[in-house]
Amino acid sequence: MKNKALLVGINKYPDPRNELRGCVNDILDMEYFIAEKSKVYPKENIKKLTDKQATKKGIIANLKWLIEGAAPGDQLLFHYSGHGAQAPTLHAPLEKDGLDEIICPYDFDGTNNTSLRDKEFAQLFAAIPKGVHFVWISDSCHAEDLSRDPFKVDEEVFKANNTHYRFFTGLQHYEEGVDEEEQKSDITIGGIAPIIKPLNGALLSACQSHELSADTYINNRFIGAFTHYLIENLNKYSGSKNMRSIIGLVNKDLEKNGYDQNPQTEGLLENKFFFL
Repeated sequence: MKNKALLVGINKYPDPRNELRGCVNDILDMEYFIAEKSKVYPKENIKKLTDKQATKKGIIANLKWLIEGAAPGDQLLFHYSGHGAQAPTLHAPLEKDGLDEIICPYDFDGTNNTSLRDKEFAQLFAAIPKGVHFVWISDSCHAEDLSRDPFKVDEEVFKANNTHYRFFTGLQHYEEGVDEEEQKSDITIGGIAPIIKPLNGALLSACQSHELSADTYINNRFIGAFTHYLIENLNKYSGSKNMRSIIGLVNKDLEKNGYDQNPQTEGLLENKFFFL
């Protein structure tokens, strides 16, 4: 078996208004869990991209590395912690709400050329062969349906509980509209089949598509609330409960601790265990 993981965490964005604090800790904690604690993924088969490394080009290149050579029986993990947003879709027949869910790489500037859309992920992941155990974790705003948003956050609430949200400030390019040439995707989508079929894997998302994901302070360090409770429950139940059940427990932990987000699962493997 060949088990490989790509872990992406972005705290520092070019615009200081968009800086986060818990994303790098998210992927360091995930690396410890999968490599040291569980010993399922060899450290030499884990790649981490942080901050300036995590450009759109860098993420796509490393996703191709992750998928390349995958065969039945292999385990693949992609974990992203950083900003997420929604943008007007380029494929209107596929989106009832007219919006695509996107992640915001380090070089994201509010244009399509620097975002990674749900449709682009769909095409990339369509290349994963059946029989590969693929898990995708997104601790970002609007993470459901990717298969942190340009909303104002109450500053007093933030000061009171030391919680921020993984939303992105300054999406004026999307808000004002851009010309058709600028909106072209780096990945050509040659038909809708790879997009509309279910994900051959499991997506564990930090929240619903209209919600925000908390970047918070727990146990004297900054971390994503979703990633924290996900790893906590995986430590206890990864060998006895499937991923859908574990996300149910994470939902309860988030609600109990005052976080207004509802993690989701989707994909053909959501009823499987986190590890083979």
